[in-house]
Amino acid sequence: MRAWISGALLAVLTVWSAASAATEPRQLYVQPPVMAQVAEGLTEASSSARADFAGLVVEALIEVYAEELEHSGLERARGAGRERRLVRWRQAMEMELARLHRFRQALVTTGDVLVEVDRQGQVLLMVGGSPLLVSWPRVAGQADREMDLVQRYCTLHACPALGEAGASRGIARAGDVGGAWSMSQMHGPGWESEGGVRCAFADLRDRASREERCRALAADLESLSGVLAQVVREGGRIEWRMLRVEDDPGDGMQRLIVNERGDYLRLPLRALSVEPVNWPAALRWLERRATGVRSAETVLSTRF
Repeated sequence: MRAWISGALLAVLTVWSAASAATEPRQLYVQPPVMAQVAEGLTEASSSARADFAGLVVEALIEVYAEELEHSGLERARGAGRERRLVRWRQAMEMELARLHRFRQALVTTGDVLVEVDRQGQVLLMVGGSPLLVSWPRVAGQADREMDLVQRYCTLHACPALGEAGASRGIARAGDVGGAWSMSQMHGPGWESEGGVRCAFADLRDRASREERCRALAADLESLSGVLAQVVREGGRIEWRMLRVEDDPGDGMQRLIVNERGDYLRLPLRALSVEPVNWPAALRWLERRATGVRSAETVLSTRF
């Protein structure tokens, strides 16, 4: 028999698990579940594509909740307390099924369908102005159900290439970073990118190779600023003074720690990991860039 947990105990477990999770570092900027990846591409899709997606989702939810209701009808609770909880569970399933049937009927009569994805990667359907947050009754088997649903949808409509859920997301590399050489009374000669990333050198020898080094640093910082902005939009916590890059052996990626808890990103930041970067200056540049303020910072100052 399934274990039926009382509301009070469930609340305690929820608080405990949330507190435990809050102390564990987690990887940010990862691929969302496959269904969310497809849903993200439906914002500008045709109304028929959105309706087909919503229809498949609602049918799948009806099927799963009906199965839950059927299985709960076979349960035999031991004791009056468990019997009451089982009755409440069945009532909740019946109410949710009735609501899902209303959504299915609304899909027949309206073309007003929107598909959105929230910051936690949950899919939200808006059918005729009424919201339906896609929520499965049990976590077990959810990934397989969503993959099956996506495969069925993608036989009807073109879908983008899907990444593995939980894997590191690709990084949009900065293109050809422009810049120029200049002289500074304080720092001497140096190359500065158009975005304000500056590298200072002892003299003007080996200008081509030095410029290449600074361009690589500027490209890493430009790319990283875009990723961090997206992390913030998705609700990630960035503590700018805590940022640091560590090697992540095995695949040429680097690990960027972003807060005191140790939350991190896995990104290709080779130049930032091998150069003797002035991190306080680099962090000032990143933080100001995040707020839309142009900042000129000397992130590398070297005698060779």
